[in-house]
Amino acid sequence: MRLLSGFIKSLSKLSMIGRALMLPISLLPAAGLLLAFGDKFHLPLMMNAGGVIFDNLPLLFAIGSAVGLASESGIAALSAAVSVFITNITIGTVLSITPEMASQGGKYAMVVGIPTLQMGVFGGLICGILAAWCYNRFHTLQLPEFLGFFSGKRFVAIATAFMSFILGLLLPYVWQHIQAGIDALSVIVNGDNQAASTFIFGLVERALIPLGLHHIWYPSFWYSFGDYTTQAGQVIHGDQTIWFKMLEEGTKSFSSSTYQNAGKFMQGEFPLMLFALPAACLAMYHEAHTKNKKIAAGILFSAALTCFLTGITEPVEFTFIFVAPILYVFNAIMAGLAYMCMYLLHAHIAKSFSAGLIDYISFGILPSFNGYQTNFLSAVMIGVPMALIYYFTFRFVIRRFDVKTPGRTEVSSSASDKSDDELVGEIIGLLGGAKNIDSVGSCITRLRIEVLNGDRVDKEGLNGVGARGVVFVGDKGVQVIFGARAQFIAQAMSTTLGK
Repeated sequence: MRLLSGFIKSLSKLSMIGRALMLPISLLPAAGLLLAFGDKFHLPLMMNAGGVIFDNLPLLFAIGSAVGLASESGIAALSAAVSVFITNITIGTVLSITPEMASQGGKYAMVVGIPTLQMGVFGGLICGILAAWCYNRFHTLQLPEFLGFFSGKRFVAIATAFMSFILGLLLPYVWQHIQAGIDALSVIVNGDNQAASTFIFGLVERALIPLGLHHIWYPSFWYSFGDYTTQAGQVIHGDQTIWFKMLEEGTKSFSSSTYQNAGKFMQGEFPLMLFALPAACLAMYHEAHTKNKKIAAGILFSAALTCFLTGITEPVEFTFIFVAPILYVFNAIMAGLAYMCMYLLHAHIAKSFSAGLIDYISFGILPSFNGYQTNFLSAVMIGVPMALIYYFTFRFVIRRFDVKTPGRTEVSSSASDKSDDELVGEIIGLLGGAKNIDSVGSCITRLRIEVLNGDRVDKEGLNGVGARGVVFVGDKGVQVIFGARAQFIAQAMSTTLGK
């Protein structure tokens, strides 16, 4: 029983970390677009502007994760930067790592100009979590009056500095075991059977969507697994980081002696976002009751367009994931097959954040004009058959099992007519009242809330005010899916609750 309770609590904490990761990851579209357009129009200055973001991901992940996990941005961000500097300089000094050793790559690297261990974004994430913990633990600390100047928020950066020094002393002895595990997984993932690796990656990523834990799954593949030696001799890691470095350096095949088939853990979603899920929306519209088709069209057309343009899928997937488990499993398996088929067709398309039309044009079509072997038409070759399969499968399952997708239940359009501020009062009440809400946050499409008592949350009531799904993560974590407006609802809730 204790093991189950611990697992449930771990899921809740992982969900919070997944939320925090969205902030630094959301910076990457800007970097990707700068690289893509800089390459297309032969503008080295623009490419350098994009490349510097990918070159400093540890610092960005530290700051972003700290801001995401703490309730106050400024002090948490400053403390995270302090942690990156002190942790890495301590590690480098303890291990006597020189700039020459770091420049050779391998287990050493340069992080913000400091020779240190090669920990990639995980090093930044560790520093960010430490800074957030220090903020949450010490920002209300009252010191004796003669030390009053250092009380409260001013103490956070001080505490982070000392804790980071201790962290820097411990990590050299701990990280070697973590790195050994990462290296072993990297060998498996990038081994002889990459078709299986891509299938498993796609299947698990889609399967984790309901819990919002897919943000925990893919960073290892994007930022850690795999090694690529740059033209300057630097070793970098992760499928996404490597793809953009190859674009920057002009490696048109997206393969090298050290890393093969860059893009394999990103491109599989293009057939899904551009073709399959919009086709599922069309199927759900055609299966809506005649009297509800107008309302269903508004919901489904908006979700399909969001998915097609930006690659944000939750507005589509949350229309069927909870009401039709068979379609949830079908969607996860098809995602795995899409990844595998794109790999087998030698596609090499990246995504900066999510695989919609914008990324497809920027990182599939445009690079091909400059001779890069993206093989972007593979997405069409796979996507069109997938769209037909999705359309007829969805129509059959919805009709056969009377699945309550949009338009097949009594729906109300009043929720969409309400402003975010108008919804906040109702949402707070349905979450058990202000006193039951411990913290409020959001990612792209969902509120991520910690409550004191999950039994007081009215799931049906939340669905009634326009939520597209309600997910309980652990005994205190609640995710309420509202689509793209979730971040604005979260801001209004934070203002109302003073959190």
